[in-house]
Formats: sequence, structure tokens, C-alpha cells
Amino acid sequence: MIKGIVLVGAGTVGRAILAAHLDVGVSVHLVDRDANAIRSAADEVNHALHRSVPVRVSDGFSVGDSLSAVSLDCGKTMIETPTIVIESIAERLDVKRAFFADAEKLFGDGAILCSNTSTLRIGDIASSLLRPQRFAGMHFFMPVDQRPAVEIIRGAATDDRTISICAEHASRLKKEPLIAPDTPGFIVNRLLSPYLNQAMLLLCHGIAAERIERAALQYGMPMSPLELIDTIGTRTTFDAGRVYWQSFPQRIAPAPMLGKMIKRGRMGKASGGGFYDYVDGERSDAISPEIAVLADTYHRPIGEVSDIDLVQLLAIPMLIEAAVVHQEGRVTSLASFDTAMRGGLGFSPNRSWTKWFADRADGEIVQAIDRWKQDFKSMNGDSIRFDFLTA
Repeated sequence: MIKGIVLVGAGTVGRAILAAHLDVGVSVHLVDRDANAIRSAADEVNHALHRSVPVRVSDGFSVGDSLSAVSLDCGKTMIETPTIVIESIAERLDVKRAFFADAEKLFGDGAILCSNTSTLRIGDIASSLLRPQRFAGMHFFMPVDQRPAVEIIRGAATDDRTISICAEHASRLKKEPLIAPDTPGFIVNRLLSPYLNQAMLLLCHGIAAERIERAALQYGMPMSPLELIDTIGTRTTFDAGRVYWQSFPQRIAPAPMLGKMIKRGRMGKASGGGFYDYVDGERSDAISPEIAVLADTYHRPIGEVSDIDLVQLLAIPMLIEAAVVHQEGRVTSLASFDTAMRGGLGFSPNRSWTKWFADRADGEIVQAIDRWKQDFKSMNGDSIRFDFLTA
């Protein structure tokens, strides 16, 4: 029986999670259907870490449908107990349910099973398990090496011991555990989805990508929201956005671009092109001409938009969502919102996100909502209370 950390999925996100483990000296058993993907992942991570991590094939180890595995030994002792299985495979409910049903049989009573899902409810995945109390979400954020938080999602059946072990493991990776409810988008994606959608709508309304990027940086975000979509991946962003739209249609009018981009093969940074073009991982200065033409097909002018307006149009939909989450009783701590923004989304470490809004007069926020709510469903905050910021 293999003990220690088992990471399933050698794709873009899986590789980033692998690097996070090896970088702090935690050995990992990497598992994937494609043995070549595993070797490629090992080579990529070794190159990124500027050192060689021995790779040992784990003969006779399989999970489900012919998944092979290798061990990446960082030179330190394997964590013998408990076995933690972190899954980062296709974002499909049927695939994840089938995988975890197999993994539960293989690893037995002692294993803690974790999904890196960003869009699916933990309770829905756990319906295939005999021991759902040992199952939780462990959601890493891209780019993993730049995001110091991990969401730990508690399903309805998840027990305290499982949450404690997951949180301890996140801390071992030098990441801050953020305990999140099992609701659509958890915490971070619940705030992120309206922000990314708003950026795409602004592009469709004729706002230059350069202005959107400047506004995001002024707000306190680490990069353009369009570049962030490229980093996350077009498909993953589309899936997460669909979950948000289906759950909260009153607060979002989905931007039309992602579906078209998927059909055109513009899948994000990993594929060499999303909103921007990428050569050897380096982003182009301007968005792709193909994307500029696509955005122009949806062009609907909305009048003059100042730089201050742009910051408000990006920021306030996130505030509205946080206020709703607070009113629902899902998150009651301002610190949790700050951790989500700073640790999950890279918001400026030199300022508090909640204080950024608290320092602004209520009138300024209300005026912006009144001005833009007819143009953007995400600015519909008439029934929203913001006093939680100063409570």
C-alpha cells in the first residue's frame, strides 16, 4: 500500500500542485492515465525548481481505469500517515465520482480524499462514497506558486478530523488554509466570477484591454483580469462562470466570448493563446488581433467611462457578492474575505480588501451602483447592505 501524498492528474494545475509539494520537501506519488504526461510533468517541475527530483516508477499501483503512477522523491522521508489523495482531473461530476469510488476502495479507511474542484459541490461528488466524512475540497489557486492560500471545503458529511488534516497539510505547504462553505464557487470563485465576467463585458463594450489592466492594477489586483483568465484556462473559467450564472442569474449577464474562444482553440496560456498570445510563457503586450475582432462583434457603447469608473466597475461586483455571502451567513468573518482576496486572488498584500471599501464613503459606492445598474446586472445592489464592512 502506498502511503503519503498521492496527487492524481498531471495536467497544468496538477503540475503546479506537484511543484508546491516538492518545493517544500514533500515527496509525492504522481498519478495519471498518461505515463508520458507524468514524465513531462516531472521534467517541467525539475526545470522550474532548478534541481533534479528523482523519479521512481511505482510498479503495480493503479487507481481505477489503468492509471499509472510514479514517485517523486524529494530526498526527505515520505509522510507515512495519513495517506492524502489530492485529485486534479477533468472537471466533470461523473468522472470525479467514479474516480473517488475507486480511490476509496484502494486506499481504505485511513485515507483522506480531497478534490481540487473549483466548480463542483463537494456534497455532489461525495454521493459516490461510503465514507464521505473523510472527503473534503482542497482548492488550490493559479498560479499556485504565487497564491498563498488554499480553500478547504467542508461537505455536509465532512468531519472535523478531515478538515484539521487538510488544513495542517496546507500549512505544511506554507499556504494559509481558508475554510469555505460547500456552496457554488465556495468563497474565492464566488467573488472572482463576477469580476472576470465584468472585465470581458467591458472589453465587449469597447473599453481597451490596456485600460482594463491599468484599472485592475490600481484596484490592487496583480494582473489584468484577461491575463488571469488565460492563466486559469479558458475552459476552467467557462465552467466556473457557468456554475455562477446558473446559481445567481439575477446578478450576471454572461459575457459571450469564452464559448467562441473554446471553439477557436484559444484555451489560455498553456495552449499559447487566450486573450493574449504567449511565446515561451511570455505574454504579448496587446490582446490578440483575433480577440480584438471577436470583441468588436459584440460592441455596444455605454458612454464615457472614466478611469475611476473602471475601477468601480471591476471592484463593486465583488463587494456586492461578498455582502450577499455575508447576509446568507456563509461567511461571517471579514478576515476570511481578506484571506480569499489576498491569498486566493493575489490582491495587494499591503492593504486590506475590506478596508479598501470601508475607507470609501457609502455614498460613492451607492452612486456608482445607481449610475451603472442599468448597464450591468452585476451592479444591481439596490437590496444589498454594506454595513458588514464596519460592523
